[in-house]
Amino acid sequence: GTPVQTSKSEESGFLESHENLKKRRSLEDVTKEIIVPKQVQLIETNPVPEEIPPAQRTPEPEKIRFKFLRTTEESKTTTSESPPVDNSCECISSRTNKSYDFCYRNPKNPSLVGKKFNCSYVSALEDLKLIDSPEQSLVDMAKAERNEKDVIYVSAISSNHFGNFKEMYATIKRHWPMQKMILYSLDLSGSQMETLGKEPSVEIRKFDYSKYPKYVQNWAEYRFKALLLAEAIKEYSNVWWIDSHFRWLQPKPLNQFYGEIATCFGNVDCDKKSSVMMFVNSTHSNFAVLTEGLLDYFPTFGVDTLKYNEKGLQLSAAFVYLARTPFTLEMLKWYGFCAWMHSLCALEEKCMNPPKAKLKCDIVPAWDVYAGCFRYDQSSINLLMFNSFRDHNHYFMDVGSITRTYNHY
Repeated sequence: GTPVQTSKSEESGFLESHENLKKRRSLEDVTKEIIVPKQVQLIETNPVPEEIPPAQRTPEPEKIRFKFLRTTEESKTTTSESPPVDNSCECISSRTNKSYDFCYRNPKNPSLVGKKFNCSYVSALEDLKLIDSPEQSLVDMAKAERNEKDVIYVSAISSNHFGNFKEMYATIKRHWPMQKMILYSLDLSGSQMETLGKEPSVEIRKFDYSKYPKYVQNWAEYRFKALLLAEAIKEYSNVWWIDSHFRWLQPKPLNQFYGEIATCFGNVDCDKKSSVMMFVNSTHSNFAVLTEGLLDYFPTFGVDTLKYNEKGLQLSAAFVYLARTPFTLEMLKWYGFCAWMHSLCALEEKCMNPPKAKLKCDIVPAWDVYAGCFRYDQSSINLLMFNSFRDHNHYFMDVGSITRTYNHY
């Protein structure tokens, strides 16, 4: 990765140095008491899990988790102008000969630069219109009005989630009978597609893996979600992604939701000024499921902030609203969400699936102890959003009663 200059910090800001520390992750070294939140069968919109009171928190020994380099926290000076592209991070389009910066720079401290993404993905970002697409219309977040024809609900399922989707869609249809939904098929059978195709407001599309690297077909890494979000935002300026496990039982009226955001954008004292909004508390911190290889690509600082409920709560990527704005498109670039950052992470083999990443946790994820697991697309988007705002409350909203099922059918 690109070297990062370090200096003493007025507060305890840290930058994760993966290469020097990846051998220090054994949970056998953990001797401190672990606080485990109560397990629940249904995740509600606003549950707040029990956490360690600030006075009782004990800093986790460095040998257990990471070795950190001290660095500055947030930059003291910012600029709205894009810095010139460093040669070591530059990728040039074979179509337009335009130059792009393929290294992520922490929005709050641009001196923190991530590992360069592969230049072979420039064409994929161009196809997704995440770069060089000035003709795309953007959403004015300061206005509450939305063109109903430009609002889309999106989901994706494999054949063993057929029943889950039918129940999820039934709740959507009950509240919005005419609302169009795009359902991406990962491996649905012909009969399943025929059954769902009888719903006039459901458009079924087969996910075209051929456009992307072969490992995108590994569903357990959830790369497809980032890429499908990017595909959806290319066509529609307002996208609601909802996983088939979720049931939006009592939605907040959408005109009220859009109005709350618009009011916030016009109020200097309101902190919810994001065009990407998330709605479900995952009941654990970002730190608890952060596999360090992700930080090679998306460096951060002040890692302690990621450990607790005040600002570092991880939110579910299973239910998300995105409006097409410059911020969203930039987010999706890197995550496929930040706009192209999230997508680049999905395309890059070791970004959304870092070394030693696994879905099954060694312990129940809680707060300031690493649980030995990773949340793939969810970890990626949460880190990108956290780096942009440094506080999950900026992009966490209430849209009504939400529950979920853990069964597959």
